[in-house]
Parts: sequence; C-alpha cells; structure tokens
Amino acid sequence: MTRPAVRMCTRCERNTDDPVLVHQVHAPTGPGFNVYACPDCATHYPPPTDPLEIPPPTHHRSRLTLRVYKIDATGTVTDDRGEVEILAAEHTDPVPVMSAFPPCACLRCKPPH
Repeated sequence: MTRPAVRMCTRCERNTDDPVLVHQVHAPTGPGFNVYACPDCATHYPPPTDPLEIPPPTHHRSRLTLRVYKIDATGTVTDDRGEVEILAAEHTDPVPVMSAFPPCACLRCKPPH
C-alpha cells in the first residue's frame, strides 16, 4: 500500500493531498528541489519550463553602454566624456573558440596593424 503524497502549498501554506508541481529549483552544488501548490493555487503560476529548452530568439539588437572618463591619482574625475553606446549589427557570428597555433587569421580575430 502506498502513502498519498502530502505536500505544503507554497502559496497558501496549507497541506494538500493533491500537490501540483509549479516550479523546479536547480542547484549547481547539489540536488535541487521541487515547489508544489494545491490545485486551487496552482492556477496562479505559469506552466513549468524546461531548463534545457532553447529560448526563442530576441528581435532586438544587443547594446553596450560605456561611461568614458579619466581620473587622477586621488580618484577624482578630471575629464568626463559621457556615455558611449555601441549597438551590435543585426547578424553577428560568435567568435570561434580554439586553441590552434598559429592563431586564427580571419578579419574578426586578426589584430589591427
């Protein structure tokens, strides 16, 4: 004879005999844990997602904002040039990771002269 699963609802904090899995917490250093809710409270949670699923592509360009300034030896800002915003191109290929010698000679990896 099996014992029914009894879990505490994460929302209303009451025990339930009919738990619904609403979230899985993954831990990098050991086993994770599951989060359960009662059937009434489970409707307030989005459906669980697969952590190995590839997310859909975003349709916005990547942006990098840099604050450009010079400081003196005491840490005081002496020349503030404001912010520089860099937008990535629409289609960028990742830089290849390799340990080949000689190093890659493509235009993207080749150092400027």
